[in-house]
Amino acid sequence: MNLFYSLTTLCFLFGLSNCQRASFQPEVIDQHYITFGKGGGIANQVDTYYVLQNGRVYHHNNLTKEYKSLSRLNKAQRKQVFAQANELPDAAFGSKEPGNIYYFLTIHTDTVRQCTWGSQNFTPADSLTSFYEHIQTLTSEPL
Repeated sequence: MNLFYSLTTLCFLFGLSNCQRASFQPEVIDQHYITFGKGGGIANQVDTYYVLQNGRVYHHNNLTKEYKSLSRLNKAQRKQVFAQANELPDAAFGSKEPGNIYYFLTIHTDTVRQCTWGSQNFTPADSLTSFYEHIQTLTSEPL
């Protein structure tokens, strides 16, 4: 009986060790989320961060093509981030003024609001850049 219990436990643990979390797939996100990041330069490297409404944070680099799970935002942080995102004025979005190095912020809710900036001829709204800096700090991975 003791041998049976040991084998059952061993099989259970082995099976558990083979479980893997499904990889992140941005095309099937079923909740509100925010994407932001930085790109350009000679290599045209683009780092995109995904902040999901459930607090999960992912990083994607277009050169490595990998999605990396980062630290999760706590409930207070995610409520604050999405409340601030909803308060950003619509006038701050809609511009596509990339430069050699560019930044972007997209709010994916019932509608999609997007802004890309970096051109020397364009200055984004202060509220947009402040929010960008705040959410970048929360992800704990500086761009």
